[in-house]
Amino acid sequence: MNIQNIKTLGELKKSSYQHRSIKEELRQNLILKLKRKKNTFPGILGYEDSVVPDVERALLSKHNILFLGLR
Repeated sequence: MNIQNIKTLGELKKSSYQHRSIKEELRQNLILKLKRKKNTFPGILGYEDSVVPDVERALLSKHNILFLGLR
């Protein structure tokens, strides 16, 4: 059964869908981007050597993250 065609909870339970936490999904998406050597945070400029590596490590480690700053 195609995940896109599932309409009910019963269909979801019968399918091979496996629940993933948000942390796990973020981690797996980041790993895919890193393997493909894609920009992990497009549109974020000026933090490539400071903030971005720290955020990547935190996501890979499944840490809780709280972003503070000015608007």
